[in-house]
Amino acid sequence: MNSFESVKGKVAVVTGATAGIGKAIAEVFADNEMKVVLTARRQELGEKIAEEIRAKGGEAVFCKADVSKEEDVKKVMQFAADTYGQLNVAVNNAGAGTLLHPVHEYDADEFRRITDIDYIGTFLGMKYADLTMMNTMSKDCSIINISSAEGIYPTANYSPYSGAKRAVISLTQTAALDYAKHDITVNVICPGATDTDIYATISPEQRELTQSMIPNGRFAKPEEMAYPALFLASDMARYITGAVINVTGGMGVGNYVEVPWQNPDPRK
Repeated sequence: MNSFESVKGKVAVVTGATAGIGKAIAEVFADNEMKVVLTARRQELGEKIAEEIRAKGGEAVFCKADVSKEEDVKKVMQFAADTYGQLNVAVNNAGAGTLLHPVHEYDADEFRRITDIDYIGTFLGMKYADLTMMNTMSKDCSIINISSAEGIYPTANYSPYSGAKRAVISLTQTAALDYAKHDITVNVICPGATDTDIYATISPEQRELTQSMIPNGRFAKPEEMAYPALFLASDMARYITGAVINVTGGMGVGNYVEVPWQNPDPRK
């Protein structure tokens, strides 16, 4: 079926759904008639976003959770099963960043905090999503992890985040093998610089510098990360598992240096 009709009625949990990429994924899923369980730590905001989705005719509910806490993650997946009777899609998007330091200047507690959210939180989301999918006899299931371009192409002085995001890629590929014969695909999206709240707080100089490093010359919109997730949740992607999907405008491919062309592009 070469359309997104196949996602209609599918039940999805989206972590980190109160901002940025997670919010965009939840909204795009709901726009395509999926039943969405949003989860994050900010309950008031989460309830507001779920209400906004329902006001547009979508199906969404909110369940507060901290992905670094095992009981919270277990609760969210059970909430999805209790509310809708099944679980077809889990998007492990919740993450956290930190300040830049060389390895020897990181505090161990801060290193663990990032690892607990970005890596262990993804593991817990996968573990309890897989169990819920199997226990509810759900069909055509998908796990979609959100890593980062940092997981492919790390930045100096950012070891907790870059390391965790690289680990998410390996975890995804391992799990893809684990569940390949069990009707659960497992893939990972690696976003590049995306126009979210994080980049709204940096200086104009930092923003300009970052943008100059992006081969196609602009920041991504959050929904440009949501569309690949929608595809991975659809029947069109049932044969795709273990894929590492680079959505970076070329930034994750290699070092970008702009030089003038001898024969300029006639479209410009």
